[in-house]
Amino acid sequence: MNQYEQRINETKNKIYNAFIELAKTKPIHTISISQLCQMAHINRSTFYHYYGSQYDVLNELSNQFVSTIENQLLESDFRDQKSVQNKVSLCFEYAAQNCELALLLMRNNKDIDFASYLFSIPMIEELLNEKTSDMSSEKEKQASLSFVTHGAYQLLLEWLETPDRIPADEESKLVLKLARKIL
Repeated sequence: MNQYEQRINETKNKIYNAFIELAKTKPIHTISISQLCQMAHINRSTFYHYYGSQYDVLNELSNQFVSTIENQLLESDFRDQKSVQNKVSLCFEYAAQNCELALLLMRNNKDIDFASYLFSIPMIEELLNEKTSDMSSEKEKQASLSFVTHGAYQLLLEWLETPDRIPADEESKLVLKLARKIL
């Protein structure tokens, strides 16, 4: 990485960190660009060079989070339940290690359906479609997918909100067990 790219990353990290800190105490729609710039120690023109609003920062953080989860799932053999369990456990562990960010994204993505976005990762979508391929109707398939997607999402959210949470591998086993029962 050259110096220019490094400066861009440093600036964006300042913005991300300031955004996350502010979002801990106030709703995103009330975060002003001035507050964000002041906390990040940058000027407004620098912010507007990269983003148009605080929602653009949220969207970029969402995309990075989902991309990291997607990369965790690469090279999984979804026909091997142990491989799936290990990869899902890694995803839960990543969410736990980045708990503040994960909770921020999960609690504040009201305009877009973040649960569907998270579960639309190609490998997950492929697995879910494979598991629902023999369902008798499209309505049953969509209902099952919605139930699993939003149920797993809710369990992940509740798990992250629990201060003395069980280990990631145990929670991911529970989520997969419930999903298998439905699908």
